[in-house]
Amino acid sequence: MKIVIVENPRPLTVEHYNDVANAPLSASLNSGYALAVARRAGWDAVHLDFSSGNEDAVAIAARIHAEAADIVLFHWVYSWGDEERVRRIIALLRRENATPLGAFGLFPTLSREILMQYAPQLDFVLAGEFEETLDELLSLFGVRRAIAPLPGLFLRGEKLVPRPLITSLAQLPVPDDVGANCSYTSLNIAASRGCFGECSFCFIHRYYGCSRRRVRDLASLERELELRLSRRDVKSLYFIDPTFIGQGARERERVGEIGRMARRFGLPFGFETRVDCIDEPILASLVENGATSVFLGIESGCDSVLKRIGKRIDTEQIRRAVRIVRECGTQLNLGFIMFEPDSTLAELEENYLFLEELELLADHELTVNLLYHNQIVLHGSAAWERFERDGRLLVNEHLPFEARCRFRDERVGDICSAMGRLTAHYFSDMDALRQTCSASAAGNCAMHHDGHRGGSGINSVLKEAFRALCRAADVMPRQFEWVEREYAERLHNVLALH
Repeated sequence: MKIVIVENPRPLTVEHYNDVANAPLSASLNSGYALAVARRAGWDAVHLDFSSGNEDAVAIAARIHAEAADIVLFHWVYSWGDEERVRRIIALLRRENATPLGAFGLFPTLSREILMQYAPQLDFVLAGEFEETLDELLSLFGVRRAIAPLPGLFLRGEKLVPRPLITSLAQLPVPDDVGANCSYTSLNIAASRGCFGECSFCFIHRYYGCSRRRVRDLASLERELELRLSRRDVKSLYFIDPTFIGQGARERERVGEIGRMARRFGLPFGFETRVDCIDEPILASLVENGATSVFLGIESGCDSVLKRIGKRIDTEQIRRAVRIVRECGTQLNLGFIMFEPDSTLAELEENYLFLEELELLADHELTVNLLYHNQIVLHGSAAWERFERDGRLLVNEHLPFEARCRFRDERVGDICSAMGRLTAHYFSDMDALRQTCSASAAGNCAMHHDGHRGGSGINSVLKEAFRALCRAADVMPRQFEWVEREYAERLHNVLALH
């Protein structure tokens, strides 16, 4: 028996260039786990990756059909406006034969009912944590040659019976390293699953069906590292856990041992965690054992916004966490939502001053992200339901499963749109710069990207643009478009100088 795991086309578009990816990092291991589960069940497992390609639907369907699979399973993460191409691929596959077609991952889980309507040729969706469901599906299919109802399996016309979460993550097979993952020198690995938070913009708790964090047995983690490191050359590790550090003394002891494990393998590592899970002793211990980067989802510099989005932290905790990371000498990476849909002009100003206070607007590559990011609303999320209820959801027919929403204050929405357009100009011009650099001496390129010389001018324009747009929206609405054009021209000119 043979299963083909397909990565759907999801090429980067200008509209999504600076959007936060609308799937957690854990999605990067989904196909690897599915392939390993299938092989453990005695199936031949093939992986086809069309995520970044531009092949048309006919060519993609022909390649999938040529594998002569017994089941085709799409790891449908998101499509960034390419949903129609994926739907056509599925329709073409169904036209060729009756091979069962399924989907799994974050997006199919959240949008399973509407997805079945959008792509009526789909036979099933693996909803939520899928490994045990897939294992049972394959075992039964080998006997019955048909897809039968199971817990965790969503079938057309059937009610989903949720499957309990995996009791011990040590039961999971070691995931394959496939697709884009193999081109990186850093190895993504999970030491836990889930999160105890319920942030309104996040999808992790809905995917797993609860706000709970499960940790892995350290012996199984070490076995996975040994096997995966034997497959390919790796320079570093990245723990994709939604929060690598949990709460309580026992958990701190556990992550300390993971740090010592990474050190035994001689690999530096990065991780993500909540600001309320960091303290000086544990981070110092992790840095001593090779931690080089920390991602903190601070999300806002306003206590009012943090409360509104259910973050369960405050700005003092953020200040403390940022200080700890810096004093330990690790690279700080940030998650931030400048334009939360209910934001006021005063909150935008508060956000800006908070970022300045923490000296987080010193480099244009970080500044451009912090001063633009707004909330993506995915179908099936709590945010979608809320804004749809309020009549504020703005759905584009070409993006049927993601939406923007009407800002409570239209002036904030105007600033968000303008900063989005300026950001697109920035990335377009920076791409052109990098292409120029690749054809010139490395020494000449350094000044474009080191945050100094030319970089400081770029950074200043980005910051000035944000403040000017906020002022114009508040007191000079008739001059708003003129202000945007002025700063778009200034940004283009300062980038063109280098």
